Amino acid sequence: MNATTETLQEIFSSQTLQALGHFAKERGVQLYLVGGSVRDLLLKRQTTDIDFALASDAIQFAKAFATSINTTCIPLEENPATARVIVKRHGPSQTSRLSMDFAQFRAPSLTEDLQLRDLTINAMAIAFENVKATVNNPGQQNAAYVIDPCDGVQDLERGLLQFPSEQVVPADPVRLLRIYRFAAQLDFRISETAIDLVTKYRSLLSNVATERCRDELMKTFSVRTAYPYLQQMKAAGLLTQVIPSIKNEGIFWDSLENFEKNPIPIALQAYRSEINEYLQEELGAEINKHSLIKFSLLLRGNLSGVGTHLRLSRKASLFMKCLFSGSKVLKNSDQRLTQKEIIRFLRTYISDWWGVLLYTAASHPIDPVLFKQIANTYYEHIMPISKQGKLITGDDLIKKFDLKEGEQIGKLLKEIEVLQFDGEIRTREEAFAAVAALIQPSNRSL
Repeated sequence: MNATTETLQEIFSSQTLQALGHFAKERGVQLYLVGGSVRDLLLKRQTTDIDFALASDAIQFAKAFATSINTTCIPLEENPATARVIVKRHGPSQTSRLSMDFAQFRAPSLTEDLQLRDLTINAMAIAFENVKATVNNPGQQNAAYVIDPCDGVQDLERGLLQFPSEQVVPADPVRLLRIYRFAAQLDFRISETAIDLVTKYRSLLSNVATERCRDELMKTFSVRTAYPYLQQMKAAGLLTQVIPSIKNEGIFWDSLENFEKNPIPIALQAYRSEINEYLQEELGAEINKHSLIKFSLLLRGNLSGVGTHLRLSRKASLFMKCLFSGSKVLKNSDQRLTQKEIIRFLRTYISDWWGVLLYTAASHPIDPVLFKQIANTYYEHIMPISKQGKLITGDDLIKKFDLKEGEQIGKLLKEIEVLQFDGEIRTREEAFAAVAALIQPSNRSL
């Protein structure tokens, strides 16, 4: 199921939002569009989620509204009370979802609540009944509708990121990472005052749950051009707070920059669709292969303890190690591989040879002819054999040669598989003949 990616104008014209407006009005509840939703509305960005705030009973309100439209409500937090309503929407080609969060004020008033938020551009609100007017008249009369105690509208216009106050930083130090993530996502600059606060409070990140720091970092990597902002994080001492192992190591910015500017080398452009699909594969919550290649390029083999420290999934950690070991194979080959060596490479890195090629291309000059040979070998040789399947099975060997179950069967099948992928045998008859030769007295080690 995919998230919706629509403008606020499209979303607020939907039956769901019209039903929400009627539901709130009937119960005398004043709803406010808040935070990132207001920011995205003013920037005319598409969104996947909508954030609302109300003075009290947020979870009860969300549950009652979900019941009224026969959909799902998930309580998220107790302090502040927050719940999520998820609406499935059926389009011509797919099912999508609309996600709405309802949060209770974290302070006695809306203004005080907004002043507690992470950034000025996320500290704005619009009363529900005024959203449609703001949506339909972008850039006009916004001052009359937007509740903006921290001058977020002005900072949006200037492309500037800053904290509403110094107090919000120690209240939740992960905001030190978040300001750089938003800088990368929006291509905004960070105020000097905010940078000073980063330097002042960066040590507090050690008190933040590792998973929260990891998630903010990986969201930064997911941005198309992340390296300038990661460089700023390094200069501010944030990267070493999150990844202590890079404290005394050089960072390979050139490799990361190469990948972000040209993720798919010219030699592999014919496979662009397959590669893009491969890069989007997730190996953890909101962590895909594209982001992990960039992270690996930043570390360039300095993987010791990183997966454990950041609590990456086992799949993510193994993927990063695979990139490094596979790249070493290609670099050490002096860019000359025989057909059998290419087959061995593809069989070793069968699930992630694309990742190895992309990682290697960004970090080391490689002959494009080799890349073409590897890709062609996979699609023209490895794939057809994989689809064909095994020529013989263990049961075949037991029946044909009167062998007993055990280690010998496994070794024989591996030998036959190697011969099959090397192109030396193609039929069952040839496989049986190969086995017969392997189990002759001179080959009893099998």
